[in-house]
Amino acid sequence: MPLDSDIRETIEKVIEGDLAAPKVPRERLPRLKKTWKCDSAYDFLYGHRAGYYRGLAEGMVLERHRRQLVSDEDGEVFAITSAHAARLRRYFAYYKQRHTKK
Repeated sequence: MPLDSDIRETIEKVIEGDLAAPKVPRERLPRLKKTWKCDSAYDFLYGHRAGYYRGLAEGMVLERHRRQLVSDEDGEVFAITSAHAARLRRYFAYYKQRHTKK
């Protein structure tokens, strides 16, 4: 079963909006790491957003069709996110820990 076209468009718009959004200041990273007990803010934020897009689609399907995503729809959400993966990785690379030269 294909994903509704307006749901696809919504996910695309949200991704584009995320990529255009200002980044969280690096000074907040220690707090983020402590709160979420993660070692890598980059990995956490990238994974969080990818999960958010899936959750967005799932919520829309649940509200509209009263069911969860079926496998084909889940695959479509993954394909949409994957199509933007390189840009999302570049966006979140800002949060990668910088290695200092010795």
